[in-house]
Amino acid sequence: MCLPTDHLCQAFSSEELCSICQQPYNPDAALRLPDSFTMHFCPRDTCQTAWHRQCLSTHHIRKRPACSDRKLSLLCSIPTESLELSTSPGPSDSPPSLLSFLSKSQSGTRKRKRASEADALSQFEDLPSGLTELASQPIVKPTFRLSNVYEEPPKRRKGKGKAPEEPKNGTHDVAGNITTVLKARTLINDVLRGTTSLPRDWKKKVGWDDYTISSIIVDGGENGPCPHLLCPTCGEYI
Repeated sequence: MCLPTDHLCQAFSSEELCSICQQPYNPDAALRLPDSFTMHFCPRDTCQTAWHRQCLSTHHIRKRPACSDRKLSLLCSIPTESLELSTSPGPSDSPPSLLSFLSKSQSGTRKRKRASEADALSQFEDLPSGLTELASQPIVKPTFRLSNVYEEPPKRRKGKGKAPEEPKNGTHDVAGNITTVLKARTLINDVLRGTTSLPRDWKKKVGWDDYTISSIIVDGGENGPCPHLLCPTCGEYI
């Protein structure tokens, strides 16, 4: 569903079923078995649905992505509601996807008649690397991070006591990283289309928080690589 207040897609509630296994989103199960029950969300207009990671890994998807570069596919995965804020299309028009826009802008160059995915991806190079890394993250729920909460050690006896245990993994946000990632993608969309300049406080604009960013970066970094999965509805990377 999309909320009219901010025009950003919101991940579905726990009542929403995964259309493959017909089981609901269960953050407790995802915490115990993140490789199976973490849900991946596709924000594209035709989809806006979440599926369990295990279901996507085992489910045969007939469609194949139109964009073969996974990073570029994710960077350009933005719902129309976000695009309309900056492009202001006509009453009967829908704004072109960012990938189509980038390809069109390159098609008239002298070097090549038709832009390749590498050409489109190169247009992101002048943006801050942290912003593009954030925008190219898969949208998942929940997100995890070290809880930084130590268990209380047992009472000392005769001046001796056990050292505190290492922090355990905990859930950071059961709704996932959808809001921050989509804000980053929308900002990049606006900058590349020329409707705005990159603000100096772009981190504040997208909700970047140095304390929680490690949980939002789910592909690489401290969280390791994220599996390359395709959306059952549109066939694109999610």
